[in-house]
Amino acid sequence: MSQIEFVVLSDLHLGAENSLLTNLKIGGYQTDTLHPSPVMIKLVECLREVLKQNNSSSKPKLVLNGDLMELALTSMNDASMAFQRFIELTMPEDESMMMFDKEIIFLAGNHDHNIWESSRYSHFIKLLGGMKPGEKIEQLVHVTKMFEVPPMTSELLTSLVQMYPHMKERGVNIKTAYPAFAHLHNQKDKCVIFSHGHFIESMYSIMTSLDEMLFPDRPRPTSLNDIETQNFAWIDFFWSTMGRSGIVGRDIQLLYDKMQDNTQVERIIDTFAKSIAMKKKNCIIRWLEYKVLKEVMQLTIVKQASKEKDQEGILTSDCLSGLKRYMEVYIRNQLEFELNSNIPSDITFLFGHTHKPFLQFMDFIGFNGKVKVINSGGWVVDTTDTMPFHGGSILLVDENLDTVSLNMYKEGKYKPGFEVSTSDNDWDKNELYKCLEENLDFNKEPWSGFERMVEIEVNLRHEYLKEIIKSDSI
Repeated sequence: MSQIEFVVLSDLHLGAENSLLTNLKIGGYQTDTLHPSPVMIKLVECLREVLKQNNSSSKPKLVLNGDLMELALTSMNDASMAFQRFIELTMPEDESMMMFDKEIIFLAGNHDHNIWESSRYSHFIKLLGGMKPGEKIEQLVHVTKMFEVPPMTSELLTSLVQMYPHMKERGVNIKTAYPAFAHLHNQKDKCVIFSHGHFIESMYSIMTSLDEMLFPDRPRPTSLNDIETQNFAWIDFFWSTMGRSGIVGRDIQLLYDKMQDNTQVERIIDTFAKSIAMKKKNCIIRWLEYKVLKEVMQLTIVKQASKEKDQEGILTSDCLSGLKRYMEVYIRNQLEFELNSNIPSDITFLFGHTHKPFLQFMDFIGFNGKVKVINSGGWVVDTTDTMPFHGGSILLVDENLDTVSLNMYKEGKYKPGFEVSTSDNDWDKNELYKCLEENLDFNKEPWSGFERMVEIEVNLRHEYLKEIIKSDSI
């Protein structure tokens, strides 16, 4: 059979209470990151069963495709320890049991963007160390080339891995690419592109939107470097460092949880508007300011919260148009720049971010034929109600760059299975898919155990979230 070359995981959100891969203390909604979660244990057992199908002694490369660690809503130490639990299970001391190649690829998402920031600053400092006074100092890079071996090492993630003597001895390290990494088939007609995908959602390019509103005559960004340069500070501030803001960070997390309930959102907005307006001495001005503030917040926060919560299907209209722009402008321009306009005819785009796994063939302007677009979903429980389109997948890429989406669960449907596209189906030519379908029995262990455990843990987090929303805090 074909050999698995890449294993792709995204949106683990390690360290967050609502992540199925973060262990919780018995009887409470508090993390216990000194131990792996039951779902993490079962997930690794299933993944090990998948990798047994490889006939080669070489290990596949692990691609951590963004939001590996939750840095917006939890602390660095909890996220770090939860990551180490994953490493312990997948890269044990017994070399024959190590599941992945010693070089791991990490692409930052919006919730761990700060890891990318620390990587590029470390890279900049190293460059300075090799320079002489008076030489021209180049700007910090904001992105890496897609088709190059990632030039930067994540000192944070590599340090967490190399705390284990056997991994330090074997040279296990974690390379950083951002915001996209690609691998080209040796025939040059086929490539796979990895990217977390947060730029498909408009809120992560809000600085670009504001600039276009204030200066409509300026040219719009056309490259990955442009869009990141304009928005990196906003992403890093609000979406990747808030969890380290002490009690403020914890309150932000509580606010985030309460936004799942429209009544609670209304109450929070009312409280906030009153607290601002009460600072005015004139009662008429105070009343007017209260009304205006409340109206503005209802048009922004409530609209955004309900949109994300209630929208079914694989992508919202905002995300669908954002995906088209991301592919047709930023990715396409990057492909033309790096490949001298020789864009492969067969392209697979793998991303996460939305927590809704899917596989579709999509048309994008400037590409030869349809692009296979595959989302890996996520491992968090975002809402109090069952969302049947939310779930998590493992993406597997073989040496022919054929991809299999192994859907591990969707809320309300916990049996693992393969995600198969509904049109232009080429799965009958996919040797990896045929082999896995033939050799994996989802009715047996460890799959049946995973199925039972993930259902328990999803329902548990639904109940915990309901309790938080009903609480009197805020």
